[in-house]
Amino acid sequence: MTLRRAAAGLIFAACTAACASLPPPEPRQADAYANFLVARLANLSGDYRAASARYDHALALAPRDAELLDGALIAALATGDAERARELAQVEPEQGEVSAYARIVRAADAIAGGRYRAAREQLEHVEGSAAEELTGSLLLNWARAGENRADAATVELDRLAAVRPYGALFAYQQGMTLDYAGRNAEALAAYHSAAGGGLWIAPAVERHADLLARTDARDAAMALLSGSESRPDSEALARALARLQHGEGVAEAPLNPARGAAIGLFGLGAIFVQENDNTRGLVTLSVALMLDSSLDAARLNFAQAQNELQHAGEARAALQQVPADSAYYEGAQIMIAWVLKGEGRNDEALALAWQIAAAGGARARRALADMYRGLDRYAEAEPIYSELIGARSDDWRLYLSRAIVLEKLGRWPAAEADLQRALELSPDQPDVLNFLGYMWADRGEHLQEGLAMIQHAVALRPASAAIIDSLGWAYFRLGDFEKAQEHLERAVELEPANATLNDHLGDLYWRLDRFTEARFQWRRALALEPDDAAALEAKVERGLPPVRSATR
Repeated sequence: MTLRRAAAGLIFAACTAACASLPPPEPRQADAYANFLVARLANLSGDYRAASARYDHALALAPRDAELLDGALIAALATGDAERARELAQVEPEQGEVSAYARIVRAADAIAGGRYRAAREQLEHVEGSAAEELTGSLLLNWARAGENRADAATVELDRLAAVRPYGALFAYQQGMTLDYAGRNAEALAAYHSAAGGGLWIAPAVERHADLLARTDARDAAMALLSGSESRPDSEALARALARLQHGEGVAEAPLNPARGAAIGLFGLGAIFVQENDNTRGLVTLSVALMLDSSLDAARLNFAQAQNELQHAGEARAALQQVPADSAYYEGAQIMIAWVLKGEGRNDEALALAWQIAAAGGARARRALADMYRGLDRYAEAEPIYSELIGARSDDWRLYLSRAIVLEKLGRWPAAEADLQRALELSPDQPDVLNFLGYMWADRGEHLQEGLAMIQHAVALRPASAAIIDSLGWAYFRLGDFEKAQEHLERAVELEPANATLNDHLGDLYWRLDRFTEARFQWRRALALEPDDAAALEAKVERGLPPVRSATR
């Protein structure tokens, strides 16, 4: 009997207990089901280690139950336990089909071992959620490529390249597949299309530059890599540029189906994480590392997702696997410092940031300034940002960072000038548009212009709670409480544990004469470590002062 049927039996028994005398469920079955329920809840809440332990208990009682096997496999992958995932993937369920992720794990190992036909036979039977089938399709492409069936692979990728927001990812995959097949002109066309798709995948950019260099387009390769200096993973691409300048191959490792598939899953996992689907993101990144354990870009993304789930131990464990000679080592050490800060180990975090800055370059110095800012030590952060701007005056990110610090130091005119300079350098940056628009709204200055900026920022990043809150706050300052309510309530729905968002919603409710609800929101904000607890306590006690007309 499967657990689903066992569950139905238990529920039916509970509902009819008053009407009939039924025998209790078998203890082993009941224990397995109880562990299944707890494990499933732990998986859904992101507590994957607890989920794994519970699934293991349940599997000891029902070792071939399909649902238990699938849940345990997902939990193992989400914790990065590749060996346990492999064990679970090989177990044939007593009833029902082999799960999608079991086939994906089997296929990943087959691709890594060069057994492309075996991988294809698994992947042709992947059935599951949209995310699972998308993952299976990506891997199937590389199984076919490994069998020298690039035509079949690229036909499928043509279809997938039209899917948003995954289009650029699959265009890069198409470029790499054609590159692997030696069809250079078609590969370059696909790479070019992918580069304009708005998705940044540094390992794929490296492959693009490598093909350019191999087809006597060295200047184009240098331009592609040189234009990446201020982008994520810039150190990896800086090393690729150095190799090119020294007459070496651009790519650190040759392209093969395992590497191509790993890069694809890295991009897919990063998209899942960006969409707040951390479980799918972690699972996908874990499979990417099973395909290519040297893909440290995926390891950093895996650690970042774990840290956002407040799994500091798992995040540090992943980061500590990045070797000292990796292009991602400095980034991993910087991330470890932030993990330490998140644990409240501020002295250790700052000491590590200092150590990185002493051994590194501009990126490490910026990390130190960011750490000072994160610790509210703004006076120590400002001169470092100014030093970095003096060395490189075309990076909008540095102006935004210094503006945040200057505003905290009470130097608003200088902060405003930095924000306007950042917008001159890059007019469509939602973070800059949001910060400047919000500050104008909060200060009662340039309200209509600030509102337009925030509306543009929302259009660029429609799921950001912080930016939606800014839009609501601008409407609040303009006196349009109906529109303010729509956006401020939406912001709190998206990020309920944010003190500022709850504070703003409380202010709105007070102006709407909903005094009890206002005080509830302010008390909620007080419980969330606000920047100014005293101001919130005063509002809880006395409410808001009478309305003043906004400056327009």
